[in-house]
Amino acid sequence: MSSLTETAFYTRRTINWTILGIIGYIFLRIFWSLAVTVYLTVFPPQAPPPNHAFGSLPAVAFPAPQASPSSQLIFQLQTIEGSVPVASSSANVYFMPKKGSNLLALSTAQAFAKRLGFTTTPVPEPSNKNIYRFDDQTNSLRHLWYDIVSTNFIIRYEFQQDPGLFLNSKVPSAVEARAEAKNMLQTYGLYPDDFNGGDVRVTYYKVAENSLIPVPSQSQGDAVRVDFYRPNIASTRVVTGTLSEGPISIVFSGSGNAKKRVLQFTYAYWPIDYSTVATYALKTSTQAWQELQSGGGYILQLPKTPLVTVRNVYLAYYDSVSPQTYLQPVFVFEGDDGFIAYVPAINQLPTE
Repeated sequence: MSSLTETAFYTRRTINWTILGIIGYIFLRIFWSLAVTVYLTVFPPQAPPPNHAFGSLPAVAFPAPQASPSSQLIFQLQTIEGSVPVASSSANVYFMPKKGSNLLALSTAQAFAKRLGFTTTPVPEPSNKNIYRFDDQTNSLRHLWYDIVSTNFIIRYEFQQDPGLFLNSKVPSAVEARAEAKNMLQTYGLYPDDFNGGDVRVTYYKVAENSLIPVPSQSQGDAVRVDFYRPNIASTRVVTGTLSEGPISIVFSGSGNAKKRVLQFTYAYWPIDYSTVATYALKTSTQAWQELQSGGGYILQLPKTPLVTVRNVYLAYYDSVSPQTYLQPVFVFEGDDGFIAYVPAINQLPTE
């Protein structure tokens, strides 16, 4: 009996010490995490020293201006900090390789177009020798414009010429639209690996005077658009040159006819070589703010009045719809009434 009593005693003591050890380990992990957080807050890691390995960078490829220049506006700053927040002194710049033309480019385009139902002889666009137009022989309202060098493209269905298209149609739900769009990209080998984890946004539209205008719900919609965006790069957001459209977007009608299902398919993907990177010095956030006030930068959307109240300033990477050789950071200024503006962030070396 004494041996059983001793065994029970030592078993209970072992269990108690094990429980105390686990509790102690949990408290140590919590304490260590808090200590690391406090340390990084007080002593933030230094930005990597700039090496300017790519030399002088080309200007950021913003779209043609759609809004008035910022010099015609009056700015006031109302951020949480009470001033423009301090930004990092340097940032990475990534190389964006471009595809070159080759003898098989046109035949590759034709093969791709055929898979999408376009079998006519392609016609080169007068404004751009790299872009060819394909028409659908079975549906004259359906067209494809394909860039044989970049392999980017746009498909459009002229829904304005098809008044019965939206009658008795069933617009897919947000879940269905996301799944259909991603499946379409994967079916044609178009889904980029580096879009994994990025935002996928769904917007509903109704037809009004031969155009599509956004509406808040599926029940009010005649069509739905799915936009794909890149995920953050090294915890830094990636922004585009349009207010609401992603680099890859598909607009679906509620039609069951496959030729009428896609109203527009925009594919403007530019690959990034994440292994080929350089580090560049940045302007200060104060310099960027002064540049915006003096008429610099690019404005995506103007407020309703000339008085602009800026409430948020941060760094982001700019993903252009036009080809650019490098992925560069920009300062983003956000304000009331949907105001958004970009200012290039790289502090360029003086040219000799």
